Amino acid sequence: MKIPAAFPSLLGSVLALAAALANGTPLRAQGLYPDDAAYRAQFQARCAETRVTMARQTWQPGTDSRKRIYLGVLKVATGVDAATGLRYLEEAVVDPGPFWGSFETYAFMDAVLRLGPKLPAQLVEKIRLRLAASFTTDFGFTDNHMLQFRTARYLFGQTWPEGPALADGSTPVRSQQDAAAWIERWMDSTVAQGMYEYDSPNYHHLYLLCLASIHEYARDEGLRKKAWMVLQVLLAEWATEYLEGAWVGAHSREKYDQVLHTREHTGAATQFGRLFFGGAPLRHDLAENYYLTLAALQAFECLPMIGRIATDRTRPYVLRELKAPRRGPGIAYGEPTWKYTYVAPGFSVGSSWGDLTDVENHRWDLTWVSPKDGATCFFINPSYSARQLIRYFPSTIDLILPDIVRQRPYYADPNKWIEGSPHEDVFQHENTVIALYDLPPDAARPHVNGFFPHVIAERREAEGWILARADGIFFAVWTSVPGTWHGEQDHDRLTLQHPKAAVILEAVPAREEKDFDAFCARVLQLRPAFDERTLTAAYTNTRGHRIQFTHRGARIVDSVAARLDQWPLFEGPWMNARRNTGVITLQYGPERVVLDFNSATVQHKTVIAP
Repeated sequence: MKIPAAFPSLLGSVLALAAALANGTPLRAQGLYPDDAAYRAQFQARCAETRVTMARQTWQPGTDSRKRIYLGVLKVATGVDAATGLRYLEEAVVDPGPFWGSFETYAFMDAVLRLGPKLPAQLVEKIRLRLAASFTTDFGFTDNHMLQFRTARYLFGQTWPEGPALADGSTPVRSQQDAAAWIERWMDSTVAQGMYEYDSPNYHHLYLLCLASIHEYARDEGLRKKAWMVLQVLLAEWATEYLEGAWVGAHSREKYDQVLHTREHTGAATQFGRLFFGGAPLRHDLAENYYLTLAALQAFECLPMIGRIATDRTRPYVLRELKAPRRGPGIAYGEPTWKYTYVAPGFSVGSSWGDLTDVENHRWDLTWVSPKDGATCFFINPSYSARQLIRYFPSTIDLILPDIVRQRPYYADPNKWIEGSPHEDVFQHENTVIALYDLPPDAARPHVNGFFPHVIAERREAEGWILARADGIFFAVWTSVPGTWHGEQDHDRLTLQHPKAAVILEAVPAREEKDFDAFCARVLQLRPAFDERTLTAAYTNTRGHRIQFTHRGARIVDSVAARLDQWPLFEGPWMNARRNTGVITLQYGPERVVLDFNSATVQHKTVIAP
């Protein structure tokens, strides 16, 4: 029998785990990885598995053209069906459509450096000329587009300083210098004020890929080091919101057909979490998973402590985060996004508030661990407004809706499940979230929808409460006004038709209650309140915390007002940073790593507990 390439690494991990068990190492406290070697071995095994599995895939004409590029690179790099891979790349280079945007320029620039002499010189020359012709004055609207373009431009200028000149008239050297300056500014801003296009299940992987390429190929040592440092930050933050393969909490840029899923079809980025952290099977057959091929070739190793952070779920914790102020042509002052995520061993409640992201914002939800897909519950006002979008996009008031609907037809759906609403405000404390809705008379979508999946095992209704039992959790939802149920294929939709409404959700582990009957009886003794005149909700939850929240106003827990002006960039058990300091501390057990972006230094310390 032929031994797979990944087998030696996987065997090493198994032996490490066995040794840890024999020595009495508390594996739960270390997540899946009792030591650094175990993490590295298992990560490299996942990369090897991905390379072997994905190299056997093929691209079909008429399907996603980016897959042709990524599979071509993988096949040539691994030698698995290399002739087909080379043909894919040759055909992609001469294919007049699509025009090479950020995705194509980045992928091909990385391919030139990654494959080196494996690419025929004639093909490399064609790539060089087409890249130069593709570097126009258009850098895209979103940060992931801008970073891909700048990464490609930087590496192009480094590789071919002699030219040719780029389509925008700049020289490769000048373009490289400008790209390096932009990348530095982006990194400094991200670690000081928070990420703009934050925690996106559909785009986050592009930041990881670009930064890994910069770390691997940039000749500027300072840029390489800062790219490495930012990668640790992006992965550590994600690790804290990782729950057995799911990325929990609030998200920017999540697609309409991803937000209702928790196991599969959850976005191109989410499989990267499984690659880096483990704890859930990799799915190489899902849409857009071809991006994994480059990650598996890069095989960028994060700090092993991050693997332990991602898989240690021995006790509940809270992560507070701050995201960058919003920006756009119609924004005079953009609020930041305040983010709050409560993670317990079997579920998470996560939320965000502040100014909206441009499109595809997922504000809050409950997500729980389940063998079934769609284990989530949340509410949304499916807003639809030219006034909302004109703040973010350089269009006119009469064209903005047709432009957006042409790109994203779902946007006009009166029952869409994604998109932040300017009429919604949210607050959370630990396992309890409150959402308040103030819908104006001219709102195009004057209702609120709640998503209740059919994976819920039991649902009861009494005294304004919806009480649910699902897998290892119990949860309760209170609505200030009664709703109407609508049965859908895999979920039930609860619609609230009222201009002013409150929704309260609280979740607890089932093991903390005697049984579901006892949980229901305890919840029904609680009396939430909502004053429509002041738009103020008050609720004392099952843990005894008194939460009072006013729409666009005070947020108070146990008589203490939340100070949003003092909200940290990161605050949690393993990741901490104050805003605008440029210093981020990661810690797991006695291991502490201080990332100081002001001096571009990394300090490793061992902390001895008192």
